[in-house]
Amino acid sequence: MSADPAPGLRHRWHRVGDYDELTRRVQRRNAELVARLHPEPGPVRSAYEIGCGTGNLTAALVRALPAARIDAVDVSAPMLAEAARKPWPQRVRFARAAFPDVPVRRRYEAVFSNAALHWMHADYPRVFATIAALLVPGGVACLAVAARTAGTDAFEADLAARLPAAVPRAGLESFARARRTADEVAGLAEAAGLAVADAFVVERRAVLPAGAYARWWVASGGPWAGGDGPRDPAGVIAAGLGGPDAPVELVHASVLAVLQRPEPG
Repeated sequence: MSADPAPGLRHRWHRVGDYDELTRRVQRRNAELVARLHPEPGPVRSAYEIGCGTGNLTAALVRALPAARIDAVDVSAPMLAEAARKPWPQRVRFARAAFPDVPVRRRYEAVFSNAALHWMHADYPRVFATIAALLVPGGVACLAVAARTAGTDAFEADLAARLPAAVPRAGLESFARARRTADEVAGLAEAAGLAVADAFVVERRAVLPAGAYARWWVASGGPWAGGDGPRDPAGVIAAGLGGPDAPVELVHASVLAVLQRPEPG
């Protein structure tokens, strides 16, 4: 793992161990799907992963891209440390970096990202431009970002109505602003000079106990950032949702996109 390239890097992840445990139900399924979006994975020799976290997508890429060297980056040192504890082949390398503020020193045949780009939604045009810059002509990007659907809108409205007043709404509102439709993702890609081979939405629903959902939400960055919340933030959230055993119907939606940097001429 490389040295910290910028000591001021900030991230939102609070409970890395919880994140790795609690996201496996949805994020690992998404990771397997993203890893298999590439139309011709066998010949790929170089791949770049944005927002690798604890390595769910990285592991799927190792299986899906048998000949590729994989450079994986993330902004969170604790997430990278968790990833580094797992066994990896020598062709996988991790580094700390705050995308899209990364040096484009080389180009890759493929770029992948799962459940990371929406945290950069305020800078989406530059995010997609940097993805384009990282690709060789003809290279393919396979991405999953938070999707906006009628189901996610209803879920977020219900959650906001049920939460106690002590829970900040900023985290919910910020994530709602991060969501995009498939057409909006396609528009961002095309503005960056990328051709859209496919863009579609996958929506999943799961009923979780409020206690498990609250731990997941806290583990993945909200609603309190930087450790400025109560001593037991998950407990406060779960209590507001009716107690740790109360059911919460989670609606998880992603835009899956396959993009290509056009060949010259």
